[in-house]
Amino acid sequence: MAAKPTKTFIRKIVTEIKKSKRKYLPVANLSRLMGLYPDVIDDALVYFEPMIRLDESINTVDLLPAMEEYIAPEHGPEHEEKPKRVVVTQKAMGEYSSIGDFVSKKFTNIGGLVQVSTVLSDEDLKILQKLVEAEVNARKPKKKGKRKKGKKTNK
Repeated sequence: MAAKPTKTFIRKIVTEIKKSKRKYLPVANLSRLMGLYPDVIDDALVYFEPMIRLDESINTVDLLPAMEEYIAPEHGPEHEEKPKRVVVTQKAMGEYSSIGDFVSKKFTNIGGLVQVSTVLSDEDLKILQKLVEAEVNARKPKKKGKRKKGKKTNK
């Protein structure tokens, strides 16, 4: 059995077949459309139809469903979509001067009462996290510059 063809090459074949709009498209005509030798295309399509090298009249359009299934993306456990990363802009951070300002704007209603049932979005949580980090960094004592110890030279 021949080696598996690459998905990119099969994608090129599928796009050429779809572009042609013909109902009957043998390998010879497909090779003229793609600008490749028929043997190169035969080597790729032998995976889908083993008799394609012997019979030049086989229609490549009939192989289209098998080729599309071959190039379809796999959705396995390693190909699960990852959640989008939440990015907080400086403009969004500029709306709040401190943690207290954030809490007063997000958690209070018109009368000034605190709403405990408020649900924060992912972006709001990221803003709150950055405000907390800024507050913690501001409270840390600044380190004094270390003096480098050098070799003493006696003159």
